[in-house]
Amino acid sequence: MLAVTDAAKRQLAQVSAQRGLSPAQCLRLTIPPKWTGEGEFGVVIDAPSPGDLVVAHGAEPVLRVEPEVAERLAQATLDFKETPMGMAFALDIY
Repeated sequence: MLAVTDAAKRQLAQVSAQRGLSPAQCLRLTIPPKWTGEGEFGVVIDAPSPGDLVVAHGAEPVLRVEPEVAERLAQATLDFKETPMGMAFALDIY
């Protein structure tokens, strides 16, 4: 199953709060072909869907992942860490 570090969960909670997401909105981890931005993945604002993998920080859901994406990333870890570009989300695939 996709692992999400505590640092990533904290940052996702901060992003959700800063964006003022409504209950009808969520942050979603997505990959190509749905992700068309730079890099191999992205976190976008979307609507919750039945069957989503829900990642929580405490009792608060902070990230949703479609089942197909979760399956493809079963051996991956989403982290928020220092990268060559500064602090950023990183998807480490093992």
